[in-house]
Amino acid sequence: MPAMLSARSRAALHLGRLIATWRARHVERQQLAAMDHRALRDIGPTVADVRSEIGKPFWRS
Repeated sequence: MPAMLSARSRAALHLGRLIATWRARHVERQQLAAMDHRALRDIGPTVADVRSEIGKPFWRS
């Protein structure tokens, strides 16, 4: 990456990374919501943890 990026280029890169992060959160929460009780028991979260996580909007970590 060039040492000197324009402000517009830096903003575009930041926005792209932000959108990728939001997309990943959305996909991970969909996958978590689709897991059955056996799979959830294997990875450890409680039902309350899962409900809390899948209830978050994509922009919240």
